[in-house]
Amino acid sequence: MALSKKSMLTTIGTLLILHSAYSCLHYRSLALAADLPDTSSPPADVVIEVFLGFVLCLVGQLLCGPFHEVRVSNGSLLGSIQKSKREIVAPAYRTRDFDLYTTRMKSLAMAKRTD
Repeated sequence: MALSKKSMLTTIGTLLILHSAYSCLHYRSLALAADLPDTSSPPADVVIEVFLGFVLCLVGQLLCGPFHEVRVSNGSLLGSIQKSKREIVAPAYRTRDFDLYTTRMKSLAMAKRTD
């Protein structure tokens, strides 16, 4: 089972981040044993290793596959109040969690009409 380039990039990035965490902990333990005064910031090689690992993970995930489309529907949430605004709808095969998100705008509009 051969890994693809995308999986290799993500795996190498994750390993670099884990190694930098180990290196930082090892550096701090040695610094405490040697009574060095300032161990609050990590060494420069650890920071570079974390940044490189993050970039490799990011590139590996961006190459992971096709992006999914976002369609815009013609319906409106509040009727004639928001005819100019259009609702963003996730594809049917994806999670519908985002579509359930609402704000207080509808209840505020109803409160204004009753006053």
